Amino acid sequence: MDKEELIEIFENLKIPFNEGIQNDKDTDANTRIVFWEYGWDPITGSGTEYDTKVIYQVSFFSKIPRNPKLIELRKKLKEKKVNPYIEHEYIEDKQYFHSFFPVEVCENIERNI
Repeated sequence: MDKEELIEIFENLKIPFNEGIQNDKDTDANTRIVFWEYGWDPITGSGTEYDTKVIYQVSFFSKIPRNPKLIELRKKLKEKKVNPYIEHEYIEDKQYFHSFFPVEVCENIERNI
């Protein structure tokens, strides 16, 4: 899976999402996604299309546990043969659930240099 496919999955969920930091206008949304890259793993011998496996954290925020959109996200990832281990925590002072997991996607991070 590449980054464009990951973003397409987020778009198809029809909930707010943002890369890097949370968009201020979405702070109060009951269900939202924030994702960011936190690791690069070089791919050798892959040709010129991709040079790096980029690891993203996907953070899913919801007012309810087992949110149907989280289940839908998991299903869409499984269709792409991506089966992340999803962790959950309850943020008491904000009164929401935070589910988070890593996703590895193929990218060519040197292409636009």
